[in-house]
Amino acid sequence: MPFDRAVVLGKYEVDFHRCTSCGLIVAPDPTWLDEAYASAIYDGDSGLLRRCRLMSTLTTTLIRSERLSDGRFLDWAGGYGALTRMMRDKGFDYYTTDAYATNLLAPGYEGDESTSYDLVTAFEVVEHISDPVAELEKLAAVNDRLFFTTRLQPAIPPRPSEWYYYALESGQHIAFHTHRSLEVVAERLGYQLTSNGDNYHLFHRVPLRATTKLLLSPRVTQAGRSSVSAARSAVSRVRARGASTT
Repeated sequence: MPFDRAVVLGKYEVDFHRCTSCGLIVAPDPTWLDEAYASAIYDGDSGLLRRCRLMSTLTTTLIRSERLSDGRFLDWAGGYGALTRMMRDKGFDYYTTDAYATNLLAPGYEGDESTSYDLVTAFEVVEHISDPVAELEKLAAVNDRLFFTTRLQPAIPPRPSEWYYYALESGQHIAFHTHRSLEVVAERLGYQLTSNGDNYHLFHRVPLRATTKLLLSPRVTQAGRSSVSAARSAVSRVRARGASTT
């Protein structure tokens, strides 16, 4: 149903709709996307590399927690390949794929979404797609774990003027999830959902180890949000917890 109206890219009046069942807020007819993606990476995203460092730290801990260090991994919609470069530098067999960006930082390590991997990552992607079931269907058919980020709505659904995550100036964010809407996506793709209730989410078909559940708990992820060093401290506690239970 209609939810609110806002101006996108400084000139397009857009009607946002909200699902009365799951709470998902979407821009149902994003005709401006070609203009919004004139550059695959939004110029105003000044935290890109800092975020990649943080995601590299958390992903490394997740991989080790699930004892997948010898596996193969894919960063889906991986932009210029920054995360893949960082993960390969750590010794992981990591690949990247992105239909809209050139792999500049990890050349030669292009992946394929129709191939099976031990873990697929997709950071700050889901808010860019209006039909995640259709977009993720090919990946989900051959992959049992998908670790991704997207900011969930606050308890009271925010208007576009009230929440930075709409990113109206970029025009690239068109879908804003709730925990329930992610549950619906997971169910339709044959996954279970484990989430910290805020921004870190894991679709999975296999049971998770106790340390992974701890890693994705609100307490640990909130502790690691402020900086890479804080994230390292938080994940170190997860590793210590894992060592004490083995």
